[in-house]
Amino acid sequence: MDPICRSSKNGPVLAPAARPSVASLHNRAAELSLLPFNSRLIILTPILLGAFYLRLHDLGNWPVRWDEAFSVWGAQMGLVEGTNFTAGDVHPPLHPWLLHVWVRLAGISEFAIRAMSVFPALITISLVYSLTLRLSRQDLAALFALLLITVSPYHIQWSQDGRMYALATMFASLAIYAYLQSGRNLFAFSAIGAVLSHYFGAIVIGTVVLYDVIVRREMRRRQWYIAFAIVVAVCLAWGMFTVGLMRKDPSSASFDPRAAFVIMANVFAVNSTTHAGAYTPHVFLIIAIFFLGVFLTWRDNPVQATFIVFGCVLPPIAISLLGLPFVPVHVNALQERYFSLFAPFAFAGFGIGLASMLKRRWLRAPGAIVCAGLLAFQGSLALERADRRYFKDDYRSMMAAVTALTTSDDIVFFASGGRKPVVYYHLDRAGYDVQKSGRAEPRNVIGIPRTADNVDAMMRQVFAGINRFWLIEIEAHLDEPLNARTNWIDRHYHRIYHIPVAWNGISLYSKDENDTVAEITAFIPPVVTEARPADQVRIGVPAGTKVDLVHSGQVVDTHVADTWMLHQFDIYAFYFNGVYELRVGDTRYPFLITHSQDYPG
Repeated sequence: MDPICRSSKNGPVLAPAARPSVASLHNRAAELSLLPFNSRLIILTPILLGAFYLRLHDLGNWPVRWDEAFSVWGAQMGLVEGTNFTAGDVHPPLHPWLLHVWVRLAGISEFAIRAMSVFPALITISLVYSLTLRLSRQDLAALFALLLITVSPYHIQWSQDGRMYALATMFASLAIYAYLQSGRNLFAFSAIGAVLSHYFGAIVIGTVVLYDVIVRREMRRRQWYIAFAIVVAVCLAWGMFTVGLMRKDPSSASFDPRAAFVIMANVFAVNSTTHAGAYTPHVFLIIAIFFLGVFLTWRDNPVQATFIVFGCVLPPIAISLLGLPFVPVHVNALQERYFSLFAPFAFAGFGIGLASMLKRRWLRAPGAIVCAGLLAFQGSLALERADRRYFKDDYRSMMAAVTALTTSDDIVFFASGGRKPVVYYHLDRAGYDVQKSGRAEPRNVIGIPRTADNVDAMMRQVFAGINRFWLIEIEAHLDEPLNARTNWIDRHYHRIYHIPVAWNGISLYSKDENDTVAEITAFIPPVVTEARPADQVRIGVPAGTKVDLVHSGQVVDTHVADTWMLHQFDIYAFYFNGVYELRVGDTRYPFLITHSQDYPG
């Protein structure tokens, strides 16, 4: 019998005065687990189904952000071009390679590009449960970790994002689990996956290795050296490929460990960063609970607590070191998404700490209140986050209008203040022929360069010999020098047709001031199902068509134009909540207005 156990009629139990050996802490989980497999499966199944629902719910119901569009932009290139494109950025290639295949199987939509992240996120949740169980040897600790990551709004957010964060977190979790299982081959595979999904995966691997060198010393065996050699060889091969290609960030770097700790504490406690650079009362209380749990765990088992401390302290320090000016690829601005890879350490720490509280009779009642409170608080944050995310018609109707207005023979330019990937994403959705060249330019849409020392010379070169063209403006007012490109166009061409779309617009320019637009009969229905104050609901109708905004049978607003128009109905704060509709003749298009203020009086 193991020296740390003594006999009883119920099986082996820990001797009260005995300290477990370092090796046995990681190798006796199966023997000392309290629940049989079938009972555990009954508990886990509904939780994992709930996690799947929370991450799938409304997955495609909000616009893509710039980085998501950037991923899709690169994924549509050829594999060789896309790899070079990725190498020139600051991310490794595994996610772009997988997305390259995924978009060809699942298509391009808000739902499709994010669905690829849901599956590794679910695997991560299962791995957090398993690695916490393996580390703590307590079903209760593993269950708390599982419940907290299931309802965590931070984890849900990055499980619903069309980028590499869910994939990288999955491989990081798998690497930790493989290490605790002493699985060399699995560790090598997951370490490569983590580093080639996100460069911060190397921080997770480095944390585990440093812990082993100082505490566990499992990796002194020859087989581990072979596994490490494979990991280093693969990562070095990619590193050598990227030398000379990866872009350099010219902005100033900063070394600020305190800011890194503040951000990490905020994202795992309340799912947000704080611009004030300080802990809010909620964050302070939750982090105090976390460290109390770690302290109680250390009293019971210093090796378990040390592993959690390594995983929660070393990553912020490592990220801060990347802010030093002499680091070749430095972190110049800390972002909350950088910390998603360290979720396994954080949630395992919460689970083990809460279980340590409940093990003590004098803390059992307040510990139960804390557990219930944390779950309820995280759940409320998840609901609040879900309520904030809904579809806004930023570009979709606009791009559909571009398709309706132009023909394959038309020349189409666009001027953007930095929204280029988002523009291309929506042009793809609008049905444009978007086979990509090495610069990822659609063949029939020409992006006007953003900056030049001599704007006049640049514009003359771009528009040489062109007498008529369409211009799409996407936040061009953000460019520097301000409006220089569009001002040049207005000086040299006549704008004979214009459709305003919020800060953006669609215009037809011609050298002939008497040029006209052909009759357009296209109809573009509204794409939103919910709107809130400061939003716009748009509908495209032919010239002379009357459009009414109606609520409870009363006409709230009316639009009509002498030309084809993408009408834009602004949603004001004094509109009542409820069902509204855009009415065109006998056709009605209902949508909800929510989060409004009641009309005064």
